[in-house]
Amino acid sequence: MRKRSFLISSKILLCLFSLFLITAGISRYLETDSGNILIHDIDLENFEGFIYKGRLFRPIQASSMNQRPGILLVFGKISDRYTGDHIAMEFARRGFVVLSIEDFSQGLTDPKPEFETENLVDAGYTFLSTRTFTDHSRLGIVAYYSGAEKAINAKYINGFSSGVFVCPPAWIPAAEMPVDQLFTAKYETDPDFRPPVSIQHINKIFSATHSGMINSPAVIAALTEHFHETLAIPNDSPFWFDPFSQRAQLLTGLRFFLLCLTLIICNSISAKITSGKMNKYLQAFAGIVIPLLYLAAIEEFMNFFLISVRMGSVFFYLPRIRQVLRSFSTVTLSVFVLVSFFSSLSFGKNRKWLLSDVFSLSGILICISGFIPILFSEKSGWELSGTGKIRYVILIISILSISNSFLLRLSGSNKFAKRCSAVLNGIIFYWICGNPIQNLIIGS
Repeated sequence: MRKRSFLISSKILLCLFSLFLITAGISRYLETDSGNILIHDIDLENFEGFIYKGRLFRPIQASSMNQRPGILLVFGKISDRYTGDHIAMEFARRGFVVLSIEDFSQGLTDPKPEFETENLVDAGYTFLSTRTFTDHSRLGIVAYYSGAEKAINAKYINGFSSGVFVCPPAWIPAAEMPVDQLFTAKYETDPDFRPPVSIQHINKIFSATHSGMINSPAVIAALTEHFHETLAIPNDSPFWFDPFSQRAQLLTGLRFFLLCLTLIICNSISAKITSGKMNKYLQAFAGIVIPLLYLAAIEEFMNFFLISVRMGSVFFYLPRIRQVLRSFSTVTLSVFVLVSFFSSLSFGKNRKWLLSDVFSLSGILICISGFIPILFSEKSGWELSGTGKIRYVILIISILSISNSFLLRLSGSNKFAKRCSAVLNGIIFYWICGNPIQNLIIGS
């Protein structure tokens, strides 16, 4: 009986393509609230001529005859204008015009210029306060993490009618935060954390991870409730509904599923090409380049237009080619490719086990040992071992190893196809999360 050279047939691959498009359509349906939200990528030019990149969510009902409240979203250092679009979508469904803006070197915004220039909060305020479809007396701001630093240094911060800081840097005194509310998180690695207290602030503490504050239903509900109370337009009941009636988590989940489908499709295409009887060098070239071209087509043509593909973390999308090239590192790419290639080496009886399986199992055991102690004490295993600062790096590497082990098996028993898929995976893994891992390592 002839062995199958790869596990996914052409018919299954076609079904995966179809499932990808269906999921993308549902994602777009949710993001636009079935066409009731207009979404635009825009350039915001400040007074000195510097251009910040932003994303505008505008309810279709917003017009000069029906001006809507405006909200500015500002995030931390490692995010961009797409980071909080699930939050922007929830606000826009409720009748708010929302602008998400990115800072220097975030996303596609240029690095900080040599000359002094207006900061992004002031640029965002100027934009919202000059639109004919926004109510200029009802403008709010939400600043996450280090975005609060930009907000307190903004010239027009007092022009906002309402504001919330979410997990601002600890060094900023609460008395210097010109906002209505301060949301903080109690992390599992910091059981003795105390939020800054001030009479002028209403502090809300959420039990969440650092990234979870962006995706937490409780935080999103608290934000929408707060701005509904402080920026509400009289007789605005048609726009308001249960703040916990959210689609944000479903949207981010679908986008992560799209990424999983993308990886499976890319590896299946590679396996199909490299399992033939052509010249091996030509097969290797085509088996790596063609899936990458497919990935590039999704990223440049479809991503941010028809669909948006999450890499899993709420901080990041599948980055654009220009973002990857801007901070391209030959050394880091080589490390990703070499580790992925050597992890495809097999061993054991009938050589069914991969070195990647060892990495995966080791990562799983380390992560379990890091989280289990918190069930019995106030400290996690990360704290007890002093490895709390690198836990995210370990988690990401473990996820990549598990993904690699699964994807390599799509090549079936064909060793050559498996090696090509390993090289392909190394390049793709660098593409989608090379920079985040570098940032985490440098930050730790």
